[in-house]
Amino acid sequence: MRPDLLIVGDSHCGALQEAAVASGLNSKMLFLSGNLWHENRMRPHPTQGLSVPHRPALNRRIAAFAAEAQSSVFPKDIPVLASIGYHLGRLVPPFARHGHSPDPTHAATEDAALFTSDAFLTGYIFHHRSSLFRLLRLASQDARLLVIAPPMIQTDPVALHVAARITRILRDNGIAVFDPREEPDWADAPLPEHLRAPDGVHGNPAYGAEVLSRLFDRNLIRMAAAAE
Repeated sequence: MRPDLLIVGDSHCGALQEAAVASGLNSKMLFLSGNLWHENRMRPHPTQGLSVPHRPALNRRIAAFAAEAQSSVFPKDIPVLASIGYHLGRLVPPFARHGHSPDPTHAATEDAALFTSDAFLTGYIFHHRSSLFRLLRLASQDARLLVIAPPMIQTDPVALHVAARITRILRDNGIAVFDPREEPDWADAPLPEHLRAPDGVHGNPAYGAEVLSRLFDRNLIRMAAAAE
């Protein structure tokens, strides 16, 4: 039986997958470490949808997942939720390690020398994410793809600016995004404790269920039968 839903990306996939299975969906997940996505080496593939140069074992995993979908990692007829393109835990710490920040409030303080412009931030993001943006842009042309931005666990200003800029880049490239930072009840504070995983980094299955509920309520994802 073909899956109802595919979930592809880093460790933030887990909460979505657990919630999808608990709701009765035949959902399949392709989890690859954020370290692998951060390498910025993922490439589109004409049949399996995704490949990684010089990584035969990893490509076998991807091919097996595509075979489960009976087409591709990014099929045309199955909704795909993707936690791809952010991976803030790898992107933000090196940027902020010496106090640099894209927060414009720094430009008018004694920390002005550490302020980085939007152009600089954009260049930094593209340096580390260009292949992922290209992958998502090409996949979204045919697939029913929706990128799910990671939840806001901590109100770190650098992470907030980086995440918001990535969301804007994706949308500017025609890629649909659900960003929890834009939700009125999640926008001004860290994710509530009851929606956090014990590791303090990810959302838990209750968070995943809440995200799926909002996606279905807004018709952001539709199952195959409903789309026909």
